[in-house]
Amino acid sequence: MKKQLFGIFLSALMVMNIVGCSNTATGSKSSVVLGEYKGLAYTKVDTAVTDQEVQDKIDSLLESKATKVEDADRKGTPVVEGDELWIDYVGYVDGEEFAGGNSNNKGASLTIGSGSFIDGIEEALIGKTVGSTTDINVTFPDPYQNNTDLSGKDATFTVTIHYVLKEEIPEFTDEFVKEFTNGEYTTTADFRQYVYDALVKSKEEQAKSTQMNEVVEAAMNNATFSLNDSEVEEKYNEMLEYYTSVAKSYGVDLTTYVSAYSMTLEDFQAQLKSSAEDTIKQELFFDALIAAEKIELTDEEYAEKIVEYLEYYGYVDDQAGFEKAYDKELIKKSMLYNKVAEALLQWGVPTEA
Repeated sequence: MKKQLFGIFLSALMVMNIVGCSNTATGSKSSVVLGEYKGLAYTKVDTAVTDQEVQDKIDSLLESKATKVEDADRKGTPVVEGDELWIDYVGYVDGEEFAGGNSNNKGASLTIGSGSFIDGIEEALIGKTVGSTTDINVTFPDPYQNNTDLSGKDATFTVTIHYVLKEEIPEFTDEFVKEFTNGEYTTTADFRQYVYDALVKSKEEQAKSTQMNEVVEAAMNNATFSLNDSEVEEKYNEMLEYYTSVAKSYGVDLTTYVSAYSMTLEDFQAQLKSSAEDTIKQELFFDALIAAEKIELTDEEYAEKIVEYLEYYGYVDDQAGFEKAYDKELIKKSMLYNKVAEALLQWGVPTEA
């Protein structure tokens, strides 16, 4: 999606705090010589939406609204592994009920094989008849963390198996559509059209994002970069400091933090060094193209685009807070870079996959 692309631009600018040609670096500043950037080929993407894709989306929605109900067909049948039962139970130790050992006749859900009850109970229910009541003898583990007074003690649970639960998926009706959309759509036909339109829009935005990235990469590959080692090192240190602070916020060191992503510290540092180089190249490229083509971001464009940014980053009713959190100048730069990518796509030539 287009939003994904500008999200990447802004995140990169924020996280890496791009400095580009730093005044503190020694020697010649990093620079770029633009190559060919107009008429670049990009791959056409099929954005057609099929009836099956629409139906799959609707089915997925219906499944997400499924409710648990009694499976009447399972009455009188034996319990099997994986059954989700609705039960009542009462536990006894030395013939006396104990605190917390019953469902208080309110019922409780138990999936056989989940291991959510004391060892022995779920296993003993397998083969019992749905609708029956049975006594199950078990021994509490030692220690028993939930109630140390019960550790190692023998107990008997009287369990009533009321019924087996099953998922009931609602039917796709006008009534369902009205309730689900709070009356915005009133018929299945209207809602189906809405789903179709949404899928088309999503595919088109994703296609545009993919194609924009393709032409940006091609144009950058045609450019010639000269990087200042000191600038790369400075950018690398900034990024390293950032991720070190992130790790610290989780209460771990950087080695432990990156290990969660199956990386060694050495591999992470090597990747970070490469990212530092790429980051400087990207800013050099975009800034050079902005200067060459005299691309600007108007106040009207900012006002239009900021609405999308606020929605994407969850600041719908707080533009001032968003501009403070992300820095208004960086937001503008993100929008301007996105405008450059769109221009490259407009100048490009679509080709068949």
